[in-house]
Amino acid sequence: MRLEGKVALVTGAAKGIGEEILRCFLREGASVVGCDWDTDALGDLGVELADKAEPVHLIEADVSQSDQVRKAVAQAIATFGHIDILVNNAAVSPKKPFLDYTEDDWNEVISVDLTGQYLFARAVAEHMMERKYGRIINFSSSAWRSGGFAGGIPYASAKAGIIGLTRSLAKTLGRYGITVNTLAPGPTATPLTDVWLPAIESEIVAQIPLERVGTVEDMAKAALFLASDEAAYVTGICLDVNGGIVMGG
Repeated sequence: MRLEGKVALVTGAAKGIGEEILRCFLREGASVVGCDWDTDALGDLGVELADKAEPVHLIEADVSQSDQVRKAVAQAIATFGHIDILVNNAAVSPKKPFLDYTEDDWNEVISVDLTGQYLFARAVAEHMMERKYGRIINFSSSAWRSGGFAGGIPYASAKAGIIGLTRSLAKTLGRYGITVNTLAPGPTATPLTDVWLPAIESEIVAQIPLERVGTVEDMAKAALFLASDEAAYVTGICLDVNGGIVMGG
């Protein structure tokens, strides 16, 4: 029960990595607020968790909209009294040839994958600063180091920006007892990657020293470490969870 008594807010929580983090944190004793813009998936998850009487509150929110972000944070505090942990997981990742991307495509990816993380960090920061405690976990990707796969240019660009955001926030918020770190998954089997990963999985696995793609459980366990008191002296880092497909640098 490494998170007993803590309250976590997880974005992109209705499925994939975010859903597994929500479930993992609940098992570890946290109360969890889950945000997502997929109302159907959020509704299905809510029905299941209600049957189990879990300490969870689900909120429909678009992370790229500042008014919805502020409302979600206010609801989380009203429901559970405070927020100890923020997991910025929500992302989109359309794949197209470079010249087929429109300006709207670019803006959507940047607004969800990068600006959304800034907006949530901004919305929880003052609350955490007052309490002199907080854990902010931003999700990047191995794409920020490797350039990603063909057709993922806005995604790789946003994920690189998250590294700078994390390091700047870590320097700014450290004096308030708040750690800020990035978790960077490698290729991982999720609903987001199901549209392209299966077709090239064998090719990707051939590049991974551990000889498999990542799982949502792999990512949730890493997020749990960064959220826990075991990582109390860890801030400003990028934790690569990628089976060795990209190493440091």
